[in-house]
Amino acid sequence: MQNNFHYINLSWAVVGICENDRQPLFVHIPGIDKDEAVAVEHYVIGYMAFWHIAFVDEDRLVPCRDDTLRNEARQKIDRYIADHPPVETFPRFYLVLLRQPIAPMEADGMSRVYQM
Repeated sequence: MQNNFHYINLSWAVVGICENDRQPLFVHIPGIDKDEAVAVEHYVIGYMAFWHIAFVDEDRLVPCRDDTLRNEARQKIDRYIADHPPVETFPRFYLVLLRQPIAPMEADGMSRVYQM
């Protein structure tokens, strides 16, 4: 199984996406082929609400434009994946919130890595 891994920068979070060639992401999320960032953002918000991780009011999300923090979030996701490699055959999302009041933040200004 060959995994493809890439990042999506949302205004309020960094999402790492791991998918494989046999089950690409567009099969699972409608509209992803039109605007990947918008579709991923809707998926993440819906997932968080469905599993009661956080209630997300899109108007209250705090934009984060700190590129250094985004790079650190990517590294945090990379370290998490190295410790917990994906073995399933379906797409997997890794989410790190950036300075958001909807979840506990660590001292570095980021949430822990949420795996979806």
